[in-house]
Amino acid sequence: MNRRTYAAAGAAAIAGVLAAGGLAVGAAGDDPMDDRSAALVQQVDPKKPKNVILLVGDGMGDSEVSLARNYGVGAAGRLNMDALPFRGIVTHYVLSPGPGPTYKPNYVGDSAPTATAWSTGKKTIDGRLSQGPSSAAAVPGDNAAYETYMEIAEKSGKATGNVSTAEITDATPAAPSSHISQRGCQGPADAVASCASETKPNGGLGSIAEQQVDNGFDVVLGGGRARYEQPIPAGAPGAGGTVIDYAQSKGYTYVKNNSELGTVADLDGGKKVLGLFNAGNMTKEFAPLDVTLAGSGGENFRCAEGNRLASEPSLSVMTDKAIELLEDDPDGFTLQVEGASIDKQDHAGDVCGQIGETLEFDRAVGVALEFQKAHPDTLVIVTADHSHSSQMTYANQDPEGEYATLQGKDGSPLRVHYGTAAGEGQQHTHTGATVPVFAQGPQAANVVGTLDQTELFPILLGKNPSTLPRETQVQTTTVTTPGKTVTTPAPPAPAAKPGKPRVVLAALGSVRRADLRAGVEVALVTRDATKLSFTAKLGGKTVYSNRNARAASSEAFRIRVRNAKKGTIQVTAKVTGPAGTTTARKSIRVR
Repeated sequence: MNRRTYAAAGAAAIAGVLAAGGLAVGAAGDDPMDDRSAALVQQVDPKKPKNVILLVGDGMGDSEVSLARNYGVGAAGRLNMDALPFRGIVTHYVLSPGPGPTYKPNYVGDSAPTATAWSTGKKTIDGRLSQGPSSAAAVPGDNAAYETYMEIAEKSGKATGNVSTAEITDATPAAPSSHISQRGCQGPADAVASCASETKPNGGLGSIAEQQVDNGFDVVLGGGRARYEQPIPAGAPGAGGTVIDYAQSKGYTYVKNNSELGTVADLDGGKKVLGLFNAGNMTKEFAPLDVTLAGSGGENFRCAEGNRLASEPSLSVMTDKAIELLEDDPDGFTLQVEGASIDKQDHAGDVCGQIGETLEFDRAVGVALEFQKAHPDTLVIVTADHSHSSQMTYANQDPEGEYATLQGKDGSPLRVHYGTAAGEGQQHTHTGATVPVFAQGPQAANVVGTLDQTELFPILLGKNPSTLPRETQVQTTTVTTPGKTVTTPAPPAPAAKPGKPRVVLAALGSVRRADLRAGVEVALVTRDATKLSFTAKLGGKTVYSNRNARAASSEAFRIRVRNAKKGTIQVTAKVTGPAGTTTARKSIRVR
């Protein structure tokens, strides 16, 4: 296996299967009167995560999440982000300029200081990226104390990735990858015009684009081609060429569209990839429906989908590709993913644009959760940088200000009001309400209650592990199967009273298609079972079946597939005993 051993992957898979809680003794069932405490405890994992995926919905407050839920999956439906077991709320105030050393709060900030907060664990003023506050926007602050979580991850040997549907030099993706006093200094020409003292010829770190190249993150995907096409000034490294030229000289493979991205197979040999798929922000998913003072849309109005250009990869595709490229690093990886145009369409009062971006962001969350399911040593965090202006209101009342009406997934009318613009057709603004944060994986239990945005920083780095009470600790053992030694869980401790049979599966989280010819091994342990049925499907086709296997306390099966395609192998083990039947499932990603 590429840069992995089976034993290491099996051990990680086992830890996650038990931590997931679905097979835990005493886990809550479908009865609404069943207490969930035991199941939740089983999801508490104090270990430091190997991989970290942070997904940021820009401007995605609870109102935006609720609107996408009602439109996309219905009032009783659930989004992918709703599945994460740990949830909290985040305060996101920023600082006001001043003489220092203390600075008054600014209760409603922009994306630059809010992204700086989780990126560095410190607050700053509007427009500023991972740099300290000062007396005014035009007066640069201090960079020294503002090292970012992604810079720290890169220095520790982890693979790093930065993905956004905005210009990749925009505030949210720029915060973990640059240090500059004004967020508008995205390309070299921008920096010369607005941040002259911070350009490289003047002894500074350079524009955001130049700093992103210098930081050397392994995967950089988004819009912003025009910023990278700006020429580098005389006196700076790469002078005379563009930032794209500079990136290529630093070992980056440059891709411009969805097809070219698909040809990038790996990062072997220290390769890196820079994908810039639009001159500016990437195309949104849904065609626009702009709010008006008279009210746009109607009770039967549904948004027109399919607006994104075919040449541009979706956010979920970019997320999947980034994970595919980063996951082979033996030290793990850190990845930030931004759904940027939730915010941008809220500013524009484009209700369909905003909903489409939120739903596509949620699909990217689903990609991350699918990987986390197969790689339980991965921490997934979903949050927002700030709240925004859209509000659902009574469908039978015409509000003051601009609004639109849509048909929700359930067929009911959905009225959305925007009330922060100075006049019709003008930009709506951020708001100061707390934003949600969701988490799953190692140390996800830190994401509960009310947190300040700066408190996400140590969680992204991995906190010092705590020790769980003895009764919640997971024990594992090693069993030997023919030709292979695999770490598997010890059979669950005997229950005080006989219960249903139990089964736990363990396997690699992912496997290359070529390796499936030799086969991927799946280990399992059972208890109180007399009969075992084991099947595996790839793309809906059964690739392995043993419906009358012996129900030993430990067992192993090898799944071989010739000419396999990319997809997911769904493994199902069903055990039957005197007290009933239990089913366990495991996903193996084929890449």
